[in-house]
Amino acid sequence: MRLLNPPGGLGDATAQFNEGSYPMLPSGDRWFAVIGLATDFAIGDYSIEVSSGGGVLASGVLSAGDGGFQFESIELPPSSIDLLSDHAAVAAERATLAEVYSRFTPERRWSGAWILPAAGTMTNGFGLMRSINGGPYYPHSGTDIANETGTPVAAAASGVVALARPMYLYGNVVVVDHGAGVFSSYNHLDGIAVAEGQAVTIGDLVGFMGETGFVSGPHLHWEVIIGGVRTDPLLWTLAPVEP
Repeated sequence: MRLLNPPGGLGDATAQFNEGSYPMLPSGDRWFAVIGLATDFAIGDYSIEVSSGGGVLASGVLSAGDGGFQFESIELPPSSIDLLSDHAAVAAERATLAEVYSRFTPERRWSGAWILPAAGTMTNGFGLMRSINGGPYYPHSGTDIANETGTPVAAAASGVVALARPMYLYGNVVVVDHGAGVFSSYNHLDGIAVAEGQAVTIGDLVGFMGETGFVSGPHLHWEVIIGGVRTDPLLWTLAPVEP
């Protein structure tokens, strides 16, 4: 979201959308915010406003359409399904990631279009509605890139490493904070090549492809998260998401 031609001396601005508030950041002659829409976001028209000091500066309408996501059913062996039965471990992982993704760094650390983080074959796209062993359908929360174990994995854009450690279902994980509420995560790694708090530049090595956690083979599960909402990583590679 962009606020063009803001009033002079504007000290802060907030976007209001779908009962949520999103801090906006200044960039040159404008202010901006990045807002993510979940895969199950209802189709329709939504009002969106920018306010400051209790007054509305601008308003408009956002129209959300059908994502056109496909459906898939897969079968996994009992050894993989058993991981899902440890509800405490699953809940602890979710809580850790939710805390990381709740952070907001008031600066934009990326510039230009992002890169694909690894070489390989894209096997599962974002938003794919997947049923495991006949269970309910859930959206695939990222993009999968398959290749051999040990394939280098790079930062898709510049930022600071917010998390780099072994997790439960996600296996070995690296999360990069790109600022403005935007994060990318690199999951199921065989090895981690960065430390938490380390600054990375687009293309820097962050780890190596593997099959740790809840997987059926070696691949990178790549996510982009905006304000806690998983969004399509490939959108960031098609064109610069700039203020």
